[in-house]
Parts: sequence; structure tokens; C-alpha cells
Amino acid sequence: MKIFGVLLLFLVSTTGAAYASGECCQSRSIIDATTSDIAGASNFGLSLQYEYSNMKTIKDGSNGITHDTALENASENWSKMPMKKESFSIPTRMIMQKYSLLGTYSITDRINVLATVPYVINDMYMRKLTRNTMGMDMTMDMKMDTLEGLGDMTLMGIYQIYENNHELPTKKLTGGIGLKAPTGKNDEETDSGTLVHAMMQPGSGSWDPLFLVNYMQTFSPVIFQSNLLYQMTTEGDEGYEFGDKISLDLIGRYQVTDYFYPGLELNGLYAGQDTDYDGKYSRPDVSLLDNTDNTGITSLAITPAIQVKVPKTGCSIDLKFQQPLYQDVRGTQQVVDWRGMAAIMWTF
Repeated sequence: MKIFGVLLLFLVSTTGAAYASGECCQSRSIIDATTSDIAGASNFGLSLQYEYSNMKTIKDGSNGITHDTALENASENWSKMPMKKESFSIPTRMIMQKYSLLGTYSITDRINVLATVPYVINDMYMRKLTRNTMGMDMTMDMKMDTLEGLGDMTLMGIYQIYENNHELPTKKLTGGIGLKAPTGKNDEETDSGTLVHAMMQPGSGSWDPLFLVNYMQTFSPVIFQSNLLYQMTTEGDEGYEFGDKISLDLIGRYQVTDYFYPGLELNGLYAGQDTDYDGKYSRPDVSLLDNTDNTGITSLAITPAIQVKVPKTGCSIDLKFQQPLYQDVRGTQQVVDWRGMAAIMWTF
């Protein structure tokens, strides 16, 4: 049980350009792991997690704008362009899916190891504004090819700093240090030979340290947890660096029966601005997404959750639905409208 909780915490906290590098993060699954049953597994735990993120809204700061308005704002400077074919594109919808296999192993009563292996599937729909040789502007909707593959794997060590009772603790403080490895590809290209948007790439190309603090206290029949996760991002091998990320999650769970636990979470996230040192991904004159001025976000979300335990087994199921309450972006970005998560786990 202890191991599985650590694993979920690690997955919850993460995630580029306009939207993904900020709100879509790998650390989301870590946070979920540390607040679930596998965190308390006496030997080892396994979990399979699925995450579906739906994005359609575009925001300028904290204000929502329509897709047409985003295009109109981008085309204001087109009068200065020469009379030749030019284009500018914005995202109209993005769907990000992630399957994560998580495993935890108890080295001692106080030390656990958590590993995550993600597989991502990214789809994006675009709207392109094109100027032909006669100076006429036309819009066209299109879909990018699906981009999928192995994501960046992570490894984290978890240490039980304090617990008031080893068998059935009502108070527990946990710390963790981990590392995200660049196992996912970050150099996928379009048919024209340009790099796909940084936030659409399966991986980041960077080695990122992760730091975790988790506190749990039981006020029977309510269980309260708080999770703080910091991802210190570094420059990737293609010269792109996503902004540092800090997530704070406040989680309450009510024990209705021994097998049914409804809950509610408050999820805060801050993601800093990205930096494209080599300019390989930056095309601010043709794409809203490929502009690091449009990266970085502060957001707050609410997440109703249900946990169901299978009687007389080490199996449990978690279902969550996340709804943003507040999003303040840097520049103009596409943001998450809602996110659904499901996980099945086993403890041994």
C-alpha cells in the first residue's frame, strides 16, 4: 500500500508550448501514486493508469477568446508582409492520452523505489490562415498526424521521514528525490522536415530532477493528504528547455465503507516560461504554438474522485475527473478544458 501511494504521487505532478508543457505533465501520475494504495504495499505494487486530456479553449492571460479572434489578432501584422503566400496557424483542439505503468518496491520499512513508464498519444486539430499571391486571406481547418510513442521514464526514491504508527499510521510525512530520463523521442518531424511542436513530442530530451514532500493525516473517517512536487527542468539535447514546474495538491477522502472511498482534490500548478536556446522549435511568425512567449501558466483545478477496493484482494480502482477553476497563461495559449483519469492497482 505504501509503495503504490508513492507511485501515484509521482505521476500526478507534471507537464509545452501553448498548453502541454504547462498543464500536461508527467508528475500528475506521481502525485496520484503517492495518494493511492500502492504507496503502502509491504513488498511491491503495480498500477496501470490512463489519462485523457481535452483542450479546446484559448486564453489570452486569464480571459478566454475564440479561435477566430486568436487568428485575427495574429493577422494584424500581416499588412506588413510582402505579397506572397504566407500562413499562420493556431490549435483548435488537442487530445493528449497517456498510459502509464507504475511499479514500487519496498527496500526497507522506510525506503521505497518508484518507477514509471509512460506511453503517450497526441492528436491536434489546427486552423490555418493563408494569404495567397493576390493578397487574399483564407482559413482552412486540418488535423495533424497522430504522434505517439514511449514517453520519458522516471525513477524516484521515497523515504518515510515520520509516521506515528508503522502498522496503521494516522500521521505520516514522506520525502522523495527522483530523476526523469529522456527516453521519449523529441525530434519527430513533419512531412515538410520541420520539428513537430515541442509540446507534441513524446519526450523532452532532458534529465530533470524531481523533489517530493507528502503529508498524510487521518481524521476518521476522513483521510487528508497534501502533496508538493517540484520539477527542476534542464535543457534538452535539441536545445529546448521547458519551464520549471511546481504542483500543490490538497486531497480529502471519506471512508464510506471498507471498500468505497469518495474524495475531492484541489490541484494547484505553476509552470515557468520555456526557452528555445537553439531556435529549432521556434516559428513565432507562422504558429501560435511555436512561440515561447506563449508558455507558462498558473492554474487551479478541482477533482472529484472515487476509490473502490475489491474485497479480499490487493486490487483497487481509482476514477477521477479534473475541472479547471482558474487559469492564467503567459501570452496566448490553449488550455485544458477537462481531464479524466483511471487507474487499476495491485499491492503485494
